[in-house]
Amino acid sequence: MNKMKSRLLFFDLAICSLWMLSVLGGRYSWTYHILPFIVLAVFYRVVVSFSLYHQEKRTWLPLLVFMPLAFFSAIYGVHNGISDSVDRLYELTNLEYNETLKYAIVGFFIVWLFIVPYLEYLILLPEKWLVRTDLTRKELLGGILWHGRLEKTVSAIMMVMLTAFLTGLNMSPRLCQLMCLTAAPLTYWLLCHYYGIKAEKIWVLAVAMAVFCYAQLFGGVWRASMLLVSFGLVVYVCTQLYKNTKRYLLANIFALYVGILLPSFAIGYNQYACINYARGGFYYLEPFHGILFITDKTGELYGLRDRYGLLVEPIYERIETRDQFPHEWAYIYAMKKDGYTRYYDVCNNQFTHEPDIRPELQREVRSIIENHFKSIENGYDDKGQITITNLTDDKTIANVRVSMYGNPFLNYENDHFIPDDNADASADGFFRNDSVPVYHSTKRSLSYTTTVPDDAPTYRIYVRLATDSLTDGSTLIGLARQVASLPELMK
Repeated sequence: MNKMKSRLLFFDLAICSLWMLSVLGGRYSWTYHILPFIVLAVFYRVVVSFSLYHQEKRTWLPLLVFMPLAFFSAIYGVHNGISDSVDRLYELTNLEYNETLKYAIVGFFIVWLFIVPYLEYLILLPEKWLVRTDLTRKELLGGILWHGRLEKTVSAIMMVMLTAFLTGLNMSPRLCQLMCLTAAPLTYWLLCHYYGIKAEKIWVLAVAMAVFCYAQLFGGVWRASMLLVSFGLVVYVCTQLYKNTKRYLLANIFALYVGILLPSFAIGYNQYACINYARGGFYYLEPFHGILFITDKTGELYGLRDRYGLLVEPIYERIETRDQFPHEWAYIYAMKKDGYTRYYDVCNNQFTHEPDIRPELQREVRSIIENHFKSIENGYDDKGQITITNLTDDKTIANVRVSMYGNPFLNYENDHFIPDDNADASADGFFRNDSVPVYHSTKRSLSYTTTVPDDAPTYRIYVRLATDSLTDGSTLIGLARQVASLPELMK
């Protein structure tokens, strides 16, 4: 009976902990006039749990205080907090969204948190299973959480968990590192202190958390191996805990909590998702702290992920701010690759303003013009551009702009790329301009336009070079022919 009673207590405390994280972690809960009600509601719900555990007949006192707090907090968004936590469950597990199941789980949380304590008290009171213990009114109004040995330990562990969770939400790099390294050893010490045993191998737990923290900077086999080593060290420490307590269930739950859940709270996201991609340094997109840069295996291409999984694969060379909310809160980001740009809306998690560029064709054209510049000697800030237009709908399907600064660099902005050049890209033939101002110098520009195929023109190819010396027209014709021979244009 006592064992079942203890298990029900810890199940209840687990539900209260999830509720605490959901409510206090929600952005809408931190309004000044709402926050005191929510904090006190969580506080007194835990007091009620321990009062009923002690079979205290005067549990009516914390229940009476909890009632208006629950009422006010429910009005101001506790239900939303629970609903949000269920939504996170779908995101973490990648389960298909089921609205009926969601509201069933939300309903269970609400019933368990706000109704079950009153029902339990009303059922136990007439049966005389409730007794008057040595708990004072002061303890029943909250003092129990720092007077009882079990209560002090549970409260301290919950505070460590909440601190780690809020640190992860904020995602301050140094604080996240510090919390990841200290939360698990501190929790282990508190548990050992409660059972009156020595916290053996606590340094092993600290090493495990260090491995977990820095695993996020790696991807693929390295990340998987480091996470496995980290969890293996945690399991080793938990075997010591089992030897000292002989509590098998406790050791297993502690291993999962300290080895996976708590450090994930501390760093602010689930690094078991997107395991093939490394985090791109300790950076995130402002102001959306839960959206991080990730890199491919080379570390040179970038993508995005959120706290739960992949958003955009790491195939882009640069990610930059585009449109902004008021107060300079960016919400659309320019994803730049192969000389063209896609726009990603982080609020709606989708691409918007999609260009007409064909990615494979763009990549081939980029290779052609870069190889041209690499094969010859070029002056500082020499420029080149190749544009392909689909004549059927007059859409630009490839547009690559390159500038030479020792090596060819892509230019993503078309405005004033080669300024004061009045070439008509729709007219066949050549156009020359011997005085094109480029920053602090002047270039000679030569443009060439042709259409392909000859029998039924479908595409217009426009080639333009701006150099210090006079460019030979055969060079542009050669570049145009290379483009015309691309498989996509020969279909």
